[in-house]
Amino acid sequence: MRILDRYVAREMSMPMLFGICAFTSLFVGTDLLRLVTMAMDLGAPLSMVAKLFALRLPQIIVWTFPMAVLLSVLLALSRLSANSEIVAMKTGGISVYRIIAPALLIGIMMTGITLVINEAVVPVANAAYKLTEAEMRGRTLPRVTKNVILKRYRGNLLQWFLYAARFDNQSQLMEDVTMVSLENGKPQETTYAPRIVWDESGWFMEDGITHFYDDAGETVTMRFAGGRQPVDIGQKPREIIASQKSPDEMNIRELSRHMEILRSQGKETHKLEVEWHLKWAIPMASIVFALVGAPLGIQSHRSASSVGFGLSIIVIFIYYVIMTAGSALAQSGYLPPVMGAWLQNVVLGMVGLLLTWRAARR
Repeated sequence: MRILDRYVAREMSMPMLFGICAFTSLFVGTDLLRLVTMAMDLGAPLSMVAKLFALRLPQIIVWTFPMAVLLSVLLALSRLSANSEIVAMKTGGISVYRIIAPALLIGIMMTGITLVINEAVVPVANAAYKLTEAEMRGRTLPRVTKNVILKRYRGNLLQWFLYAARFDNQSQLMEDVTMVSLENGKPQETTYAPRIVWDESGWFMEDGITHFYDDAGETVTMRFAGGRQPVDIGQKPREIIASQKSPDEMNIRELSRHMEILRSQGKETHKLEVEWHLKWAIPMASIVFALVGAPLGIQSHRSASSVGFGLSIIVIFIYYVIMTAGSALAQSGYLPPVMGAWLQNVVLGMVGLLLTWRAARR
């Protein structure tokens, strides 16, 4: 049976390479034209366009790998079917499940590769793309964030909040900081510091002043003039910086941590939850496409290439229509985030299982 696995895998290799190049070129074409036009208008060097092109490729590859899997499965198995090789395999006692097993294994392998690229490469490349495009336009991304507000809740009650007039993400310094601790909505402690700095051991307040309030309305003031006092903010500088990133500039772990922080501040994370699930669902499309494409490919066809191309376009169109609709409904609150993000995989996965079962019964 290993001979069969190698044979089917070899048949899929060239269509896979062709599919990656073809679908990638479709995505790149429009973006490349926009970048060249922008570079000419701004007088930017073409080397910067090449850099932006290279930085965009990891994200595009994440989208095109599942499409290439679908096309390669359809073309390879359709060619075997058109040459009556599928019939010969069945006559030799090989089941449909065994025939399509190599395609599913390749789909699983491509899912793993896509997940690694999506986690390790895409966030860094997207952040660099954003910075490079800003440089092309003659702008720089802000180093200083103004009016930073952090909150901490206990249940539905605000427990603590911080306001900083400025946060410098390079020097890891907050300026003009006010922190307020509350109990049942009433201030219990207010601290003001002109500077709060970060070192490896945590945050430290410089020249701060703290006011403590008791139930009798008395106020006790404590000054830290000329000294440093450790303070618990609950977030490291990189987590504050991460809050300025978009979801496509974060990996799964960063986005999870970002949502935890937002929830602790009492903020809504519905849309971010959809983005988090999509980071898993899109790479899993390689398995879904292999599951759908395999039973379609082993059916009798006269022209393997034309049928393969036609079916791949139809399946991809259906997949992304369902994904777009599901994500929109989930972000609007009409569907749970997990359902909206995974709807296209569930629907087409069930279709693939049904088609495989029907093909096995023939």
